[in-house]
Amino acid sequence: MRGMRDRAAWHVRRERGSSLGILTMVWLYRHLGRAIARVLVYPIVTYFFLTDAAGRRASRSYLNHLYATPEGGRALGAPPSARHVFRHYLEFGLTILDRVGFWLSDRGAFEFTVRGNEHLERVARDKRGALILGSHLGSFDAMRLLAATSPVDVHVLMFTRHAARINAVFARLDGPESEGNSRVRIVEIQPGSVQHLLEAKACIERGEVVAILADRVPPNDSERVSRVKFLGGIVALPHGPMILAGLLDCPVLLMTALRTGERSYEIHVERFADRVHLPRDRRSEAVGEYCQLYADRLASYCLLAPYQWFNFYEFWNEDDADVST
Repeated sequence: MRGMRDRAAWHVRRERGSSLGILTMVWLYRHLGRAIARVLVYPIVTYFFLTDAAGRRASRSYLNHLYATPEGGRALGAPPSARHVFRHYLEFGLTILDRVGFWLSDRGAFEFTVRGNEHLERVARDKRGALILGSHLGSFDAMRLLAATSPVDVHVLMFTRHAARINAVFARLDGPESEGNSRVRIVEIQPGSVQHLLEAKACIERGEVVAILADRVPPNDSERVSRVKFLGGIVALPHGPMILAGLLDCPVLLMTALRTGERSYEIHVERFADRVHLPRDRRSEAVGEYCQLYADRLASYCLLAPYQWFNFYEFWNEDDADVST
């Protein structure tokens, strides 16, 4: 039962990132340069690696599931060890460093390659609006930086309270998303409220874009899940994003930004569905089918960038023998 408790409580885990530490990193990046800030990532990551036993277990669990697949075995090269787990932590640290860079630098400081840009161009051209499904794979901030230059307004639905201190630090910076011409807006998801749903529907009706992360079960909603296959195990995925897609009745895209090198990202955009149809007589079953499709696509990108899925909590429910909705 430990895994179930850990997974359900991801949103209430105490923030491990200190606002003072982040501010120090920001100061070093801004005044001494990225090179020195990058060197300091290693001792910071080492500290969190040594002191976060639950996170290490979750990382090893993920890497073990990945390694058990033929493609994952080739990607990791050897059974997951502490070295692999540390690399997983390090990749997260470097992504955070880039996040600081996104907020302090202009877009030209980073190189972006967009695969599937024609899907974004179609959204802008047709003015029908679209829902983008993201995940905790890669850098969501890289996608937000790209969206800030989009001709279409983008509204990101997020549960932000679990990272209030870190978000407050970034909100104080004079980065590209804090400029008056940014076309990205954060809409906080309030548990038990439908206000964010009403705002999302209004955005689509104006031909704008709504984005949401679809790989974590939100607080107070642990019953509305589908148990699907993911990297050889069984996981719970939330119904909310798929129900939202059905409600909005608009094109749905899948999008992820993978770090490919120093200041280099590859953003993948693909069609998920022209519209998500949830017939009343088989609504739960249909939601489960879309959740499984999402899980399959997420797994394919995890295999492409095995150290960039940043869910450092127990994700699998090994007690489930069958997949059901």
